[in-house]
Amino acid sequence: MKDLYGEKAKNKILSRLFTKAEISWGLSDISKSIGPMIDLIFISQFIGISGVTVMGYVAPLIILLNFIGSSVSDGARVNTAPFFGSGDLAEANSIFSNAVILGGGISFSTALFIAVFSGGVCFVLGIRDPNILIMTRQYIYGYIIGLPFFTLARILAPYLELEGQYKRSVISSFMMTFIDIAADAFVIFVLHGGMFELGLATSLGYIVSFLIEASFFFNKKSSSSFRLSVKKVDSKICLNILKLGSPSGIVKGSGAAGGMIINNLLTSYNMPYLVAAYGVFAQITVYIRAAWFSSSTNLIVFSGIFIGEEDKNSLKEVQKIALVHALISSNSIAVLLFVFAEPIAKIFMKSGDSAALIMAVECIRVSCFSLPFHAIVFNFDNYLMPVRRIRFANVYSFLTQCGSIVPITFLLLNVIGYHGAWVSKVINMLILSLIAIIYIYKNKEAENFRDKMLLLPRSFGILPENEISVIAHSEKEIEDLSRVAISFAMEQGADKKRARTFGLITEELGIFLAEHGFRDGKPHTINARLVAKNEDLIIRMRDDCKPLNLTEYYKFMNTPEEKEKEAGLAIIMSMAKEVIYTPTFGANNLIIKI
Repeated sequence: MKDLYGEKAKNKILSRLFTKAEISWGLSDISKSIGPMIDLIFISQFIGISGVTVMGYVAPLIILLNFIGSSVSDGARVNTAPFFGSGDLAEANSIFSNAVILGGGISFSTALFIAVFSGGVCFVLGIRDPNILIMTRQYIYGYIIGLPFFTLARILAPYLELEGQYKRSVISSFMMTFIDIAADAFVIFVLHGGMFELGLATSLGYIVSFLIEASFFFNKKSSSSFRLSVKKVDSKICLNILKLGSPSGIVKGSGAAGGMIINNLLTSYNMPYLVAAYGVFAQITVYIRAAWFSSSTNLIVFSGIFIGEEDKNSLKEVQKIALVHALISSNSIAVLLFVFAEPIAKIFMKSGDSAALIMAVECIRVSCFSLPFHAIVFNFDNYLMPVRRIRFANVYSFLTQCGSIVPITFLLLNVIGYHGAWVSKVINMLILSLIAIIYIYKNKEAENFRDKMLLLPRSFGILPENEISVIAHSEKEIEDLSRVAISFAMEQGADKKRARTFGLITEELGIFLAEHGFRDGKPHTINARLVAKNEDLIIRMRDDCKPLNLTEYYKFMNTPEEKEKEAGLAIIMSMAKEVIYTPTFGANNLIIKI
């Protein structure tokens, strides 16, 4: 594929969009992690040890309930992104509707089941003390009221990302945390309430978060590309969503199982504070995981979009950006943790025992060496979903959380003693990284490693001779679009009339976008990708200017004066075979077929 104005300009727009998505996800994740910590502080200070015990018992249940939102959310975005990228908005909308109804239905049914059989649920959780049983049931009753809203908010969040609604996504997360904390304070200091009210406070945060997100999709005046339709419910789509989201479910389930098994291994070692020291890094991970998850999570959606666009070059580039960003952030965090291990350990380690502190510091410093490998492992694991390598993704997800770390920890505890508890983290991530590299290397669909990394069939994508990319960041450069487009069309076998039409539409579109987007004094880029596919000549125009839905804009041009003023747009709309607009990641994206 030719790039007339330099690869750096193209990288810049893609990198900027990806970075914006990373920052949004990171801020949202940090905000969400603060709420549970504040909850625990309120409970420990004002409810007492019994309340803390309740939270310990319900933790596995909450992880299990999160499984619903994670599976449906990831399955939906893996399924939606390619259709959104290809411009098939009808199919993307169908998946959106099925995901919302499926997730809402499952979570509501689960909440109802838990409410009816709360006693049995508590028994399974291992609760035998009558007082703790009563308090746990109270908390569960309050918490499950918000479960359907929490699940729906998780499902809607990736769609906000697709629409480029990053501010709304961050506000939703911050408001969920703020409402949770404010409601906890109100319960404790004003109502003098108990566990039910504290559970209800958490639910209130979930409800507010959902309402903020839902107001974008379900408001009739909204510019959203997605609309809920009960008529589009399809059991096959629902099953496919669950299938594609299964790796995320396995991560949650095996993570809980792996944690419990390792805690039992450490407990049997009969060494004071060993479990607490090991758990310090697990607590720290909650606050630093955005260093690698921000990139790997966004890689799912960006990859899906470019797979739908059949854009092999952008797919390679987004892989590179995600890996580089994750490596930089995870290595930076690793250095900071290593240097400040002791003061950080003092924050998380409640015991004043010096031996316990020494163990915690050692755990942090050794575990730091595993962080760079997190970038490789989780980028690879999440990328397996959009390329539909679901079976291996399920296996690999299980290995990351349980299947590999448990036997390695068991082995090292018996070989090098308690130090093996944290050395195992490094060895586990190193082995998982090697598995990823070997899996890619064994891919027979490509010759060089960079192409092998795509994990896609050789037939994927547009042949280099059938596409050309033009990067423009000034109106002067846009003037060349017509000449480039005509030449490209002629090379593809188009007659002179069709080639001129293709060139005229490409030029008029570039001029129109520049006039409406380049006049704000900020630097902007327009990427025109010209493609010949089957019998169609296709223009894919992406820019980072202010939002402008071309089809809606034209629809509301009523007077002759308006149409005369925008004569170029009228030419585009009258001569094009099809015009599709999608606000992908907050950038304007147009697909025009000639």
